Amino acid sequence: MPIELKICGINSNNIIKTIVQNRGCQYLGFVFYPPSPRNLSIAESNKLTSIVPDHIKKVAVLVKPENAFVEKIKDQFDYLQVYETSPSKSKTLKLISSKKIIQAIKVKKEEDINLYKQYIGIADEFLFDSSTMEKSSIFDWSYLKNIEINEWFLAGGININNLEKALKISKKIDISSGLEDNPGVKSSKKVSDFLLKVKKYQNQSKKTKFCHKCK
Repeated sequence: MPIELKICGINSNNIIKTIVQNRGCQYLGFVFYPPSPRNLSIAESNKLTSIVPDHIKKVAVLVKPENAFVEKIKDQFDYLQVYETSPSKSKTLKLISSKKIIQAIKVKKEEDINLYKQYIGIADEFLFDSSTMEKSSIFDWSYLKNIEINEWFLAGGININNLEKALKISKKIDISSGLEDNPGVKSSKKVSDFLLKVKKYQNQSKKTKFCHKCK
Protein backbone atom coordinates (compact mmCIF):
# COMPACT_ATOMS: atom_id res chain seq x y z
CA MET A 1 0.00 0.00 0.00
CA PRO A 2 1.38 3.45 -0.86
CA ILE A 3 1.93 5.95 1.94
CA GLU A 4 -0.91 8.41 2.48
CA LEU A 5 -0.05 11.58 4.35
CA LYS A 6 -2.24 14.11 6.11
CA ILE A 7 -0.67 17.31 7.38
CA CYS A 8 -2.88 18.90 10.01
CA GLY A 9 -3.04 22.36 11.55
CA ILE A 10 -2.66 24.28 8.29
CA ASN A 11 -2.87 28.03 8.90
CA SER A 12 -0.48 29.61 6.41
CA ASN A 13 -0.44 30.26 2.65
CA ASN A 14 3.30 29.68 2.58
CA ILE A 15 3.03 26.23 4.14
CA ILE A 16 0.38 25.23 1.61
CA LYS A 17 2.70 26.36 -1.19
CA THR A 18 5.61 24.43 0.34
CA ILE A 19 3.49 21.26 0.55
CA VAL A 20 2.24 21.59 -3.03
CA GLN A 21 5.73 22.25 -4.40
CA ASN A 22 7.27 19.28 -2.59
CA ARG A 23 4.35 16.94 -3.34
CA GLY A 24 3.60 13.70 -1.52
CA CYS A 25 0.76 14.93 0.70
CA GLN A 26 -2.80 13.77 0.00
CA TYR A 27 -4.77 15.52 2.78
CA LEU A 28 -4.59 18.88 4.54
CA GLY A 29 -6.29 19.40 7.90
CA PHE A 30 -7.76 22.74 9.02
CA VAL A 31 -8.54 23.03 12.72
CA PHE A 32 -11.69 24.57 14.20
CA TYR A 33 -11.11 24.26 17.93
CA PRO A 34 -10.75 27.50 19.93
CA PRO A 35 -8.29 26.14 22.57
CA SER A 36 -5.85 25.19 19.79
CA PRO A 37 -3.05 27.51 18.61
CA ARG A 38 -3.98 26.25 15.13
CA ASN A 39 -7.61 27.35 15.37
CA LEU A 40 -9.07 29.15 12.35
CA SER A 41 -12.01 31.42 11.76
CA ILE A 42 -14.34 30.56 8.90
CA ALA A 43 -13.01 33.52 6.92
CA GLU A 44 -9.40 32.38 7.43
CA SER A 45 -10.13 28.82 6.39
CA ASN A 46 -12.02 30.01 3.33
CA LYS A 47 -8.97 31.92 2.11
CA LEU A 48 -6.62 29.00 2.79
CA THR A 49 -8.75 26.24 1.29
CA SER A 50 -9.29 28.30 -1.86
CA ILE A 51 -5.62 27.88 -2.84
CA VAL A 52 -5.44 24.11 -2.23
CA PRO A 53 -5.29 22.21 -5.55
CA ASP A 54 -8.05 19.70 -6.28
CA HIS A 55 -5.80 16.65 -5.97
CA ILE A 56 -5.29 17.34 -2.25
CA LYS A 57 -8.27 16.56 -0.02
CA LYS A 58 -9.32 19.25 2.44
CA VAL A 59 -10.28 18.11 5.94
CA ALA A 60 -12.11 20.12 8.60
CA VAL A 61 -10.92 19.04 12.07
CA LEU A 62 -13.69 19.46 14.62
CA VAL A 63 -14.30 18.70 18.30
CA LYS A 64 -17.94 18.22 19.35
CA PRO A 65 -19.12 20.30 16.39
CA GLU A 66 -22.52 21.93 16.28
CA ASN A 67 -24.69 21.17 13.25
CA ALA A 68 -25.08 24.86 12.43
CA PHE A 69 -21.32 25.37 12.33
CA VAL A 70 -20.83 22.39 10.02
CA GLU A 71 -23.50 23.82 7.70
CA LYS A 72 -21.45 27.03 7.45
CA ILE A 73 -18.13 25.40 6.56
CA LYS A 74 -19.09 22.22 4.70
CA ASP A 75 -18.66 23.60 1.18
CA GLN A 76 -14.96 24.27 1.82
CA PHE A 77 -14.13 20.64 2.58
CA ASP A 78 -14.03 17.05 1.34
CA TYR A 79 -13.93 15.40 4.78
CA LEU A 80 -14.96 16.14 8.35
CA GLN A 81 -12.57 14.75 10.98
CA VAL A 82 -14.56 14.60 14.19
CA TYR A 83 -13.58 14.08 17.82
CA GLU A 84 -15.85 13.26 20.75
CA THR A 85 -18.99 12.62 18.72
CA SER A 86 -21.40 9.76 19.34
CA PRO A 87 -22.20 7.40 16.43
CA SER A 88 -25.60 9.07 16.01
CA LYS A 89 -23.99 12.52 15.97
CA SER A 90 -21.40 11.46 13.37
CA LYS A 91 -24.19 10.02 11.24
CA THR A 92 -26.12 13.29 11.48
CA LEU A 93 -23.05 15.31 10.51
CA LYS A 94 -22.50 13.06 7.52
CA LEU A 95 -26.09 13.49 6.40
CA ILE A 96 -26.26 17.27 6.76
CA SER A 97 -22.87 17.87 5.16
CA SER A 98 -22.81 15.15 2.47
CA LYS A 99 -19.10 14.83 3.31
CA LYS A 100 -16.98 11.83 4.20
CA ILE A 101 -16.29 11.30 7.89
CA ILE A 102 -12.90 10.61 9.47
CA GLN A 103 -13.79 9.37 12.94
CA ALA A 104 -11.03 10.24 15.39
CA ILE A 105 -10.57 7.91 18.34
CA LYS A 106 -8.62 9.24 21.32
CA VAL A 107 -6.51 6.49 22.87
CA LYS A 108 -5.35 6.51 26.47
CA LYS A 109 -5.72 2.82 27.33
CA GLU A 110 -5.90 -0.30 25.18
CA GLU A 111 -9.67 -0.68 25.55
CA ASP A 112 -10.16 2.69 23.85
CA ILE A 113 -9.12 1.17 20.52
CA ASN A 114 -12.35 -0.82 20.30
CA LEU A 115 -14.46 2.33 20.30
CA TYR A 116 -14.06 2.42 16.51
CA LYS A 117 -16.42 -0.57 16.18
CA GLN A 118 -19.39 1.64 17.08
CA TYR A 119 -18.76 3.75 13.98
CA ILE A 120 -18.42 1.01 11.37
CA GLY A 121 -20.90 1.76 8.60
CA ILE A 122 -20.88 5.46 9.50
CA ALA A 123 -17.25 6.55 9.29
CA ASP A 124 -15.41 6.46 5.96
CA GLU A 125 -12.01 6.53 7.66
CA PHE A 126 -10.65 6.07 11.16
CA LEU A 127 -7.88 8.00 12.90
CA PHE A 128 -6.28 6.91 16.16
CA ASP A 129 -4.79 9.76 18.18
CA SER A 130 -3.35 10.27 21.64
CA SER A 131 -5.81 11.34 24.31
CA THR A 132 -4.21 14.79 24.49
CA MET A 133 -4.75 15.34 20.75
CA GLU A 134 -2.52 18.28 19.86
CA LYS A 135 0.04 18.00 22.67
CA SER A 136 2.65 15.93 20.74
CA SER A 137 2.22 12.90 22.99
CA ILE A 138 2.27 9.33 21.70
CA PHE A 139 -0.02 6.54 22.84
CA ASP A 140 1.18 2.95 22.96
CA TRP A 141 1.03 1.92 19.30
CA SER A 142 1.12 -1.76 20.25
CA TYR A 143 -2.54 -1.36 21.23
CA LEU A 144 -3.33 -1.44 17.50
CA LYS A 145 -1.85 -4.87 16.88
CA ASN A 146 -5.18 -6.73 16.92
CA ILE A 147 -7.32 -4.16 15.16
CA GLU A 148 -9.80 -5.66 12.71
CA ILE A 149 -9.84 -2.99 10.01
CA ASN A 150 -7.28 -2.87 7.23
CA GLU A 151 -6.49 0.83 7.00
CA TRP A 152 -6.51 3.76 9.40
CA PHE A 153 -4.66 7.00 10.09
CA LEU A 154 -2.08 6.97 12.87
CA ALA A 155 -1.71 10.29 14.70
CA GLY A 156 -0.17 11.69 17.86
CA GLY A 157 3.43 12.71 18.30
CA ILE A 158 4.67 11.61 14.86
CA ASN A 159 7.79 13.36 13.61
CA ILE A 160 10.68 12.78 11.22
CA ASN A 161 12.56 10.71 13.80
CA ASN A 162 9.83 8.16 14.47
CA LEU A 163 8.32 8.08 10.97
CA GLU A 164 9.91 4.74 10.12
CA LYS A 165 8.42 3.12 13.21
CA ALA A 166 5.03 4.72 12.51
CA LEU A 167 5.00 3.36 8.95
CA LYS A 168 5.39 -0.16 10.31
CA ILE A 169 2.10 0.37 12.14
CA SER A 170 0.15 2.15 9.39
CA LYS A 171 0.79 3.54 5.92
CA LYS A 172 -1.67 6.35 6.64
CA ILE A 173 0.08 9.04 8.66
CA ASP A 174 -1.26 12.21 10.29
CA ILE A 175 1.27 14.79 11.43
CA SER A 176 0.95 18.27 12.88
CA SER A 177 3.11 19.48 15.78
CA GLY A 178 6.08 17.42 14.52
CA LEU A 179 6.42 19.97 11.69
CA GLU A 180 6.37 23.06 13.91
CA ASP A 181 9.02 25.36 15.40
CA ASN A 182 6.52 26.65 17.95
CA PRO A 183 2.92 25.63 18.73
CA GLY A 184 0.81 26.53 15.71
CA VAL A 185 3.78 27.69 13.61
CA LYS A 186 4.75 25.25 10.87
CA SER A 187 8.35 25.26 9.60
CA SER A 188 8.79 25.18 5.82
CA LYS A 189 12.10 23.37 6.30
CA LYS A 190 10.61 20.71 8.57
CA VAL A 191 7.73 20.22 6.12
CA SER A 192 10.14 19.89 3.16
CA ASP A 193 12.46 17.52 5.02
CA PHE A 194 9.56 15.35 6.16
CA LEU A 195 8.07 15.11 2.68
CA LEU A 196 11.48 14.16 1.30
CA LYS A 197 11.80 11.38 3.87
CA VAL A 198 8.32 10.09 3.04
CA LYS A 199 9.32 9.93 -0.64
CA LYS A 200 12.46 7.99 0.24
CA TYR A 201 10.46 5.38 2.14
CA GLN A 202 7.98 5.25 -0.71
CA ASN A 203 10.74 4.63 -3.25
CA GLN A 204 12.40 2.03 -1.03
CA SER A 205 9.10 0.18 -0.78
CA LYS A 206 8.70 0.18 -4.57
CA LYS A 207 12.23 -1.15 -5.04
CA THR A 208 11.64 -3.91 -2.48
CA LYS A 209 8.45 -4.99 -4.24
CA PHE A 210 10.22 -4.97 -7.61
CA CYS A 211 13.07 -7.10 -6.25
CA HIS A 212 10.61 -9.63 -4.81
CA LYS A 213 8.92 -9.91 -8.20
CA CYS A 214 12.27 -10.52 -9.87
CA LYS A 215 13.07 -13.50 -7.63
